[in-house]
This record gives sequence, C-alpha cells and structure tokens, in this order.
Amino acid sequence: MRIRDGAAGAKLLFAVLISVYFLGVAISFNDKIERIGRPDVGWMLESGFISPTRPDASEGGLRGGGRALSLNGQPIPDTYSRTGMTLKAFPYVRLHVGETNTLTFETPAGSINEITLPVRPWSWRDAIFTEGATATIGLFFCVVGVTAFMLRPYETPSWALLTLCSLASGILTTLLIPLGPDKGFESLYFMTLAGFVSYVPFHTGLALPVVHPLLRQRPYVLKIIYALAALQVLLYVVGWYVEWTGLFANARSIGSFVLLSSIVFFVGRCIQLSFASDRIVAQRARILLAGTVVGLTPVAFVQFVQETFGLLPIDNRFLYWPMGLFLLALGRVTVRHELLNARITVRRAVIYGWAVGVLTILAILLSAVRPYAVAAMLLPLLYVWPRFEERLNERLYPARARFPELIRGLGNRLAACTSVEAVLEVLATAPALIADAVGGVAFLLETNNTPERVVRSGGSAVTAGPRLGREPLVQLMCTTRKEIYRAAIAVEPQYSNIQRECYACLDRLDAEVFLPLSRDNQVVGAVALGARATGDVYEAPEIDALVTIAQQAVQALIRIDATDRLRSRELEFAELKRFFSPQVIDQVMARGGAAELRSQRRLVTVFFADLRGFTSFSDSVEPEEVMATLAEYHGAMGRRIAEYAGTLERFAGDGFMVFFNDPVEQDDHVDRAVQMALRMRDDIGALRDLWTRRGYAIDVGMGIHTGYATCGFIGYEGRRDYGVIGNVTNLAARLSDAAGGGEILVTTRVVAELRNGFRTEPAGQLTLKGFQQAQAVHRVLGH
Repeated sequence: MRIRDGAAGAKLLFAVLISVYFLGVAISFNDKIERIGRPDVGWMLESGFISPTRPDASEGGLRGGGRALSLNGQPIPDTYSRTGMTLKAFPYVRLHVGETNTLTFETPAGSINEITLPVRPWSWRDAIFTEGATATIGLFFCVVGVTAFMLRPYETPSWALLTLCSLASGILTTLLIPLGPDKGFESLYFMTLAGFVSYVPFHTGLALPVVHPLLRQRPYVLKIIYALAALQVLLYVVGWYVEWTGLFANARSIGSFVLLSSIVFFVGRCIQLSFASDRIVAQRARILLAGTVVGLTPVAFVQFVQETFGLLPIDNRFLYWPMGLFLLALGRVTVRHELLNARITVRRAVIYGWAVGVLTILAILLSAVRPYAVAAMLLPLLYVWPRFEERLNERLYPARARFPELIRGLGNRLAACTSVEAVLEVLATAPALIADAVGGVAFLLETNNTPERVVRSGGSAVTAGPRLGREPLVQLMCTTRKEIYRAAIAVEPQYSNIQRECYACLDRLDAEVFLPLSRDNQVVGAVALGARATGDVYEAPEIDALVTIAQQAVQALIRIDATDRLRSRELEFAELKRFFSPQVIDQVMARGGAAELRSQRRLVTVFFADLRGFTSFSDSVEPEEVMATLAEYHGAMGRRIAEYAGTLERFAGDGFMVFFNDPVEQDDHVDRAVQMALRMRDDIGALRDLWTRRGYAIDVGMGIHTGYATCGFIGYEGRRDYGVIGNVTNLAARLSDAAGGGEILVTTRVVAELRNGFRTEPAGQLTLKGFQQAQAVHRVLGH
C-alpha cells in the first residue's frame, strides 16, 4: 500500500503528526531569532534546577546542573522550585550587559558551590550549546518515524511509531525554550505535547514489536489512552493559565509518573516477548528492550524523581544522547529488512568515514597554505567522487555488477526451453546465480488441466507433504500477489493465525522468501528463495533482478503452453475443422473424439439461463459497458460449463443453453446439471455484488428439464453446430423464463432423477407458454 492509497481521514492524521515536528522547528527558530543578541545571565531555571545556557557557564562550574539556592545573596523561594513555572527574572537579578550575577547552588554530588557570571549577549554558538543535542535527537526521531511509516503506511505498528516519534521530536525541539506569560502559543504547544507523550508508550507497547491481541480485538483501548492524555493536557493548561501553582505542580508529578509507568509497561512487554518461542519476535523484543532500558528509562526515572521528590538535581541533557540507542533499536525492528544489510552498511560507513576524514585533513592543510585551494579541489572531487561510488559498489556488491549479464544469460536459457520442467529448472537455479542463495525451488500450482509441478535446484526432492496449493502460506500469496518474507511472518498481523503453518511450509522448501509467478493477474506458481550463503538478507536489487527473471519465465511458460495447445489442436482437429465450430470440437475431443459425433435420440438434461433486467440495463448504459458485463457473465458461466463437462449449444445475448449426456454419455447428467446450476448461482452472487456497486440491477433465472431429444448436426455445409431438438428444450427454456432472480426451477422428473441429496421445495403448478397443462415445478435450494 502507498501513502496516496489511504483514506482521507488517515491522510489528514498523517499530515497532522508530521506537522507537529515542523511546527516545533518553527517555534524553536522563532525563539532563537528573538533571543539572539539579548542579554543572557548564563543559566536557565526550571523547577528549581539549573542548566547552563553558555559554554563559559558550563566550564565555570554549572556543568551537570544543580539546585539553585540563592541569587545575588537573595534566597530562591522553595515554593518556586516546586511550581514548575519558568522564572524569567527575579527582582534582584542583574540583566544589563556587563553586569554580573552571583549564583549559589547545590551540585548533583551534594556540595555547595558559588559562581559569578557576567551578563552578555546570547549568540548562535550559545544556542547550539544549549539546544543542539535535543534538536538533533528530535530530528532523528522524526526521520525514523516518517521513514518507517512510508515504508509500511497505515499499518498498526507504523501508526504507533509515527505518533511516538512525531510527539517526541516536537517536544525535544522545544524542550529548552523559556516559557512564560508572553509565550502563550508556545506554552500551549509544549504542554499539549508533554501531556500526550506521557501516554504514547502505552500505544507503542501494544503495537511493537508485534501487535498485541488487545489492540486488534478492542481497538477502542486507544481512545481510552488518548482520552486520559487529553485530560492530562487539560490539567497542565488550567494550572498554567490560571496560575494555580499547586495544580500545575501536581499535574507535572502525575505526568512524570505516567511516563515512567508507560515506559515500564513497554519494558515489561519486551521482556515477556524476549522469551517468545518465535526467534524473530524474541530477537526484536530484545533489541527494543536494550534500546528502551538504555535510552528512555533513565530520562523518565530522573524526571519522575525530580518532579515528585525534588531530588537528582542534574542537567537532563546528559540523558538525551543515549536516546539515540533507542532510535537505532526502533529503526532496526521497523524498517523493512530487505532495505537493511548490517554487514555491508558497516563496511560502507567505515569506508566513507575514512574517505571523508582524508578529504577533511587535506582541505585543512590546503586552506592553511592557500585559502582558495579548497575551492580549486572541488572540481576534480566532483569528477572523482561518482567513480569512487561506482567502484565501491562493485567491491561491496560484486554480483550486482554482473546482473545485466546474468539476467541476459538466464533469459536466453528460458527462451530455449521447450518444456515446463526446463523452465522450472532455470527458475530454481536463478537465486544461486543472482543472490548467492544456497538453494531454490520453483513450482507451478495445480490447475484443472495440469498437475502441480515442483523442481528443486540440484534435482533433490522436496520434503513430502500436502500439495503446495493447499498450504495456507501459498494461498495467502495467491490472494495478495506479493512476495512473502520469513521475517515478516512473526510481526505482521495477517499471519497471526497461521504462523505455525507458514513456518512449516518455508522449512519444507528451505526458503526465506516466496516470489509469486503471476499470469493474467493470477498467481500460477512461485519461486522459493533459500537463505543467502553470505548470511545477508535479500535486498531490493536482488529481489528486483529475480522478479525480472520470474516475469521472463512466465512468458516462456505462456509460449510453451501456446505451442503445445496449437500442436495438439492441429493434430486432433485435422479431420473435424472443415465441418464444426471449435466449440463443438472441444467438447467432442474431451469425451472421445470424432466417433462420438452421430445423430441419435438420447435422454438428455437441458439447462437454460437468462438474465433478468438485461433489457432495461442495456438501454440505460453504453454498449461498451454492456459488452464488458456480458464478458464477465459469460466468462464465469463458461468456466462452470467446462468444469461439469456440459455441451454449450449457444450463447444468445443474455441467455445460453447447455445440455448433458450427449455427445458423450454421462450417467449422472441430472446431478451435473443441478450442481452446475448451484455453482453458477454462487458465481452470480459474487458478480451481482459487483454489479450492484456499479448500479446495475441484473440477476439470473435458471431452468432445468430432463427428457428425450434428437441430437445431431444443426446448420449447413461449412458451418455446423451440434445441438438437441425436442420438447425438453422448450420446457427448460420456459422454466428459465418463469424463474425469478437467483432462482433455479426444475421439473418433477428432474427431482426424481437426482441422486446426491439436493434440497428442493415445491414451487406450485405453473402454466407455461406453449404447454396446455400446468406443470408441477420445484425450486432447488442447495446441496
């Protein structure tokens, strides 16, 4: 699914969540514009705790934070330290450039220190020192959340991750902005995010590393979580704007407690899943557990202790960098595995690091000698760097450089194949050539005319088991028509009820990935890719190359099928093609050949079907729509006729006639006709739903009668059909006319001849056109 395929409400929510970060960036940038150049005392005070705002304040003794005790000899009120209100200036603070302030504070170690700092203009260097770490972490949060969502849009884990990352990025971007009565919008923004971000880990814990059953079965639990978050925001806002310091302080304590509790819940769920029997779930749970314990828990714990007990007077900015480990854990378990390759990524990063380091040193040396030498170096660098990238890719991915040659060679082998088994053999060996796979299996599913065919590379046999077409994993692949990865089975909800069966199917074929073979938008088989010899995951270029080979294989199968059918028809129809239509020839050849074609009187069962409402429908729509609808109808009905070996005498617009027991004898011809009618009714039900959505009021009535008729040639020299003539056809046609939409009417004789326990009910006596006496009619209900 793509971003543009989502519903309007989902797209709006996605836009709102993304805008949270960019609004925070705008607020932060505007704050810098206002504060740059204004007098700064060198520190900021929040809930009684000190944080340096300039490098000289950090170097002078405020590194690590502390608790403010007095300023210029005046004690800082203890009531202030618990209100949480940001104090922009005390009456006794000196704010003119050149003046000094003496601050007495308690260090995190418990000692009492004193520092005197001059008032000077705040600069961009000070801004980077103060907020650079939090702004960088906020940017990384936004990148991880948006990237994961765009790779898997509108999925439950993606929503949870995007919500967490967008709120966290917004609050980190504005975390150290001074708030006050003159910053109403900024204060409202920050308090809204602070209220919601305390509850978001509950949502994340229910969605990652796998979706909790509670979230699938009772999605309203999210409404409860975010309703409580909205209540938390209300407490913040009321306490702030009415200056109810006690309420605001309690609200902050509650918020810090909820944040710690939600993270503990997340940690507990990761601990539980880290012992799961599924190795992929356990691995992802352990990765998230490590990232959460190191990256999030310290921040939540320190904030809770500070807000609730007034202890741990440390600068929280020291706790933000470890949050990068939490981001790495999120990225590792959420980004599509085929886009990640740890070994290659690390090697590429090391090589790029060396290259950038060498270029940086060279630039520094050149700038020291000649200031313009760096600019002169740019021209050859722009020429050399793309070739460096090309050489690097050839070194890291040696097989990819040969992709065009390999694909061309495999294509030539497929073009030379003259049998289905030869095509499957080429397909089975392709993963080893393209992606260094240890093995591969190619198979075609069973159809009405051909059995299931399976070929493993190397000629070894596949583990015994049910037909692959009956495997739930293969059936799901046929439904989605997309590739299936082993790593996705444990974490994606569509596999939750069939995980064991999916793993069993993959193990049976020693496969890591299934690539479907599609023909006419239907999956006809697949290529099962074994694990890569290097241990790496399958990446997008390898998958794309194998998909190209699979498409060429499908074209080869189509060519072979067409050649075989043409050759067979030429041989089988050589004698008959001068006299009969292909329709009759197909039926005769399926039941024994030309010897069956002779005029005779036979007991036959005749089936008629006619569309209801077709006349008004054809008058109200364009001819192209009429033809398209008839094509759908005829296609569905034709498959059932072939399935039950009926002889189609003719399609006449919106109706058609089929008869059984001639030209080939069928002992169960009555049962065949009724069973075919029931299956057609089911097919019509599916078509009717489609037609209803298009606004078409169309249905089908059916009639069946059995009796004796004359069977033989109908037509003239050069164009003959095989049909039946007799009263049996007239009665079946009249029953079809009398049947309502979705109704199957049969005669008493048909009911008497049925063998397999079909359910019927009397439909009364009907006076039909062309028959003087009323006919006893029954309605077929089912099997």
